[in-house]
Amino acid sequence: MLKNNNIKKAKVLNQIVLLIFLLILSRYFFIQVLSKQQFIKSASDNKYTDVESIPPRGIIYDRSGTVLVSNRNTFSIKIYPNHFDDSFNTDLFYKIINSADKRSKLFISKNEFKGHINDYKRNTIKKYKPVTIINFVDFKTKALLSENKNDFPGLVFSINPSRFYQKSPNISHVLGYLRPVPKDSVYDGSYYNINDIIGIDGIERVYEKKLRGKKGEESHIINTYGKDLGIDKKRSIPYVPGDDLYLTIDNDLQAFIENILSKYTGSIICMNPQNGQILAMASAPDYSLSQFIGPLKYDTWQTWKKEKRLVNRSTAGTYHPGSLYKLVTSVMFLDKQMVGNEDTVFCNGKFELEDQSNPNKPKIFRCWKEEGHGNINLHNAIVQSCNVYFYDMILKNQEINKYIINDLNKYAEKLGLNQKVGIEIFEKSGRIPDSDWMEINYGKTWPKKGSMPNLSIGQGSNAVTPLQVINLINIIANRGDVVKPTLLLDKKINNSRLNISKYVWDVIQNSMFDVVNQEIGTAYYLKDERAIIRGKTGTAQTISSSTNDQLLSWFGGYMELNEQIFSIVVLVEDTNSETKSIAKILSKEIFNFIIERNINE
Repeated sequence: MLKNNNIKKAKVLNQIVLLIFLLILSRYFFIQVLSKQQFIKSASDNKYTDVESIPPRGIIYDRSGTVLVSNRNTFSIKIYPNHFDDSFNTDLFYKIINSADKRSKLFISKNEFKGHINDYKRNTIKKYKPVTIINFVDFKTKALLSENKNDFPGLVFSINPSRFYQKSPNISHVLGYLRPVPKDSVYDGSYYNINDIIGIDGIERVYEKKLRGKKGEESHIINTYGKDLGIDKKRSIPYVPGDDLYLTIDNDLQAFIENILSKYTGSIICMNPQNGQILAMASAPDYSLSQFIGPLKYDTWQTWKKEKRLVNRSTAGTYHPGSLYKLVTSVMFLDKQMVGNEDTVFCNGKFELEDQSNPNKPKIFRCWKEEGHGNINLHNAIVQSCNVYFYDMILKNQEINKYIINDLNKYAEKLGLNQKVGIEIFEKSGRIPDSDWMEINYGKTWPKKGSMPNLSIGQGSNAVTPLQVINLINIIANRGDVVKPTLLLDKKINNSRLNISKYVWDVIQNSMFDVVNQEIGTAYYLKDERAIIRGKTGTAQTISSSTNDQLLSWFGGYMELNEQIFSIVVLVEDTNSETKSIAKILSKEIFNFIIERNINE
């Protein structure tokens, strides 16, 4: 009986062993035969780690091919958590990084490093995604880490093409700067990821899609010890570099105007009126674009904001145009035949206007010339910039048309004011008030005679940008042809023409010629026998004051030289009675630079 029981137990045991063996055999068959290709592919994939590759941005050139902005490679240091282990030499890693020439801060401190990476490693999804430790390190640091890569399992590098700028000129407000991409631009399907850079201002912003190129993907070969063995080029997807841009900027002229403007606060723009190309544009104070390679220091940012360095005064600074606006008022007077050139006004240095609210105390409007200009017509009122002439004539015409402000507004808009000019980079519209604006801001009792004298000479509520002023000068130089300003070379520009008579342009151009070429002209200082120069000066108060402080110094004009035309506008803020002619002085230096260069060529 006992023997039979043992035999039965042996059979059961044999059956169990056989069953286990069959299960093992079937599993082996499944793995080695049925699923062979799947596991081969899986094993192959585990050897590769894909890292996004950032293309170099397009190079930006000036009009003659001089490089304004190029690229230099910096590097991001990343760790793949799934390849990370306790053999990682944290002390050596941070010693190398802390001694690096870097423009970025560490995203993970040394004390938190291992715990942070291990947290990612325990996450079934995050362990396969690289963790960025630092961006924008130099090649020397990358080389040192590479030499010791056996001490850093899971370490990989990715290239960060960074902008490289020439030392001079800055051209900062034209080119614009790059910053880390805003969070709202990072979403599923977005081109951008966290830590990417994007154009925030200027040309870099406007042509971001053109300049940024198309990202690629590098397949890094990682061995079982987490060591990066290099890139498999066959598996990788190459990036597409960004497109290059050629600007209308003249590098040498730009450097010159930045230098002469550096001591002041203001703007200078130089253009070719015939094709609308901007040859130079400076706003002071400016800033160094190199500071934006990596994170900008908080203190630097705050200082720049306080000093308004980031504001492009050429396109986004709005100012009283002062006597430059007399050109607009004169075009209206002439084109609507409100005045004839034979009509004169006697200027004794001041103009008294009866104040209905205080009959015994008239409102006084003064001319800049205390002793006055005597009998003066429109031509000489422009040449000598007589305020009283414009006070008198605007009020005489307001008696006929109490809403003459609307006519003045329409002519200002014809001449490009009170609206954006249409340049590629950010600009403001300025403000030329009409009757509706005045009623909203000054009440239903408007119109009052007391507003028009100041509005006619570019004071009051008038506000323009230097870009709008040079556009006005260009229209006059082109005798009514409107050519939109541009910063992009070879850009096709659609021109238009104003319906204003030839006679008007004759009077305005002749007057602007005498401003510079007659001894009585307010810009006689600029006369140069080597070229034909026309222009108009302007001075405007920036605060309500009876003293000659807080003045804006303006000059706008153009020069004919060897069948070429060059237009300029110069604005300098914060001048006084002694320095209010500074715009003329800087303008003469610019004209002289262009003439001398033309002779030498």
